[in-house]
Amino acid sequence: MTRLSRSLPAMVIAAMLMLPSHGWALPEDVCTNPAVPRSTPSSDFTLIGDGSMVRHETTGLEWQRCAVGQVWQDNRCNGSASTMTWQQALQAGAELGEGWRLPNINELRSIVEECRTTPAINQAVFPNTALALFWSASPAVGESARVWGVGFQAGPVGFSAGTDQLLSTQSAFRARLVREAR
Repeated sequence: MTRLSRSLPAMVIAAMLMLPSHGWALPEDVCTNPAVPRSTPSSDFTLIGDGSMVRHETTGLEWQRCAVGQVWQDNRCNGSASTMTWQQALQAGAELGEGWRLPNINELRSIVEECRTTPAINQAVFPNTALALFWSASPAVGESARVWGVGFQAGPVGFSAGTDQLLSTQSAFRARLVREAR
């Protein structure tokens, strides 16, 4: 037996210890603008349980990989994301329980992939994300009927018109839920 073949089992064990508990890692997503550095590389996320949730190691938050209305099945988000008013989006988190809630604007912005558009989110981490506006839990200061949201068509790079948007609480948009890490 050669020295390499004796050390091979140790290398295999070491490699396995670096994988998430389910035995596979998230593939890296493709940037549509390679000149812009990745803001949410797949390596920043850890799969949880059956893969329907991820922990964003940068923020310590746990995210549903599918938007409200979609179903995690066959390692992807199936179906269409539900459209709902802001109150319905807030209620969706409360009904799910276990600490799930609508993210504030900074939390929602933390999952925007700045090197991508259409959608501006890491598709390996959040597959089948609608090219649509998503609610945050952050009301606009001084405007009780308006709330901040993120459009994942192009995604925000900073707070500016056309990227982060003030949404009427009576309008119907989509939602993705978050919770503090457990």
